[in-house]
Amino acid sequence: MPTAAATTPGTTVDVSVVMVSYNAADHLRRTLAALTGPAAPAAAHEVLLTDNASADGAADVAEHFLGPAAVLRLDRNTGFGHAVNRGVERARGEFVLLLNPDAEPEPGAVDTLLAHLRAHPDHGVVGGRYRTPDGGADPRSCFGRITLWSLTCGALGLSVVARGSRLFDPEALGGWDRTTPRHVDVVSGGFLLVSRALWDRLGGFDELFRIYGEDQDLCLRAARLGYRPSMTPDAVVVHDIGASSTSRAGRDVLVLCGRATVVQRHYRGPARRYGLGALALGVLLRATAERALRRPGRWSEVWRRRAEWASGWSPSLPLPGERVAA
Repeated sequence: MPTAAATTPGTTVDVSVVMVSYNAADHLRRTLAALTGPAAPAAAHEVLLTDNASADGAADVAEHFLGPAAVLRLDRNTGFGHAVNRGVERARGEFVLLLNPDAEPEPGAVDTLLAHLRAHPDHGVVGGRYRTPDGGADPRSCFGRITLWSLTCGALGLSVVARGSRLFDPEALGGWDRTTPRHVDVVSGGFLLVSRALWDRLGGFDELFRIYGEDQDLCLRAARLGYRPSMTPDAVVVHDIGASSTSRAGRDVLVLCGRATVVQRHYRGPARRYGLGALALGVLLRATAERALRRPGRWSEVWRRRAEWASGWSPSLPLPGERVAA
């Protein structure tokens, strides 16, 4: 059974597993053990990792499992999209699987995902199902696209009050429990399979997205070409989220940057202005509520930092979530 270490340089493999690490050494050990151990995928595969200047030895962990040739060490945190693209440039697979360090594949998960996309090439992009380390359901492997209605619901707090509602929380895809296959708008970049041919046709990730939103942008561009991304519940990873997270407010800033950039990329004119305004209104209302309760917290900080996220990512901006506001 071929493993990441057993593939021969220069040969084609079925699937290239492309990973990005940023201070995720502990998660990486478990995920790489699953990819290279006795339960490794049966399909001919390789594992490639791009390390965004981790300070916790993540690159060393990867080299231990994969060998130095499979690990690309960057000298700074370039963001997720850039690092993924650098990994795919080195890939030899007919298919590319994006896999986060905190997403440990269960036995057979990669092969199941590969079989699904081969059986349904018109889907273009496919994802699987997340479960938590304690066996619970984690719905974040796929979600609905950002719409003006979903932004309105988010701004007014309807998606929080009516969490999981098909009408008021549409990005959560209603009450669907992820145990049945279906088409979805967006497959999470933490466990996403795409053919190399389609990846190249799309030009990979848009590197303006530093982190968050690049997977939605990719899936929406695939849909414009006529593909219908999907999810299969038979491919399962154990998702222990949070390996690379910072402060809660810092993560909110990153997420808002990604969402604002999706709006910038996929809406025009009044719709774009409305979408960006709805994002800002949601943060302002939450910050105002904190002040009214005399309990300034994360939303007050995010509002103070609105210049970092209100218009989306700028190529000249560093990763804002890596800073802690004074």
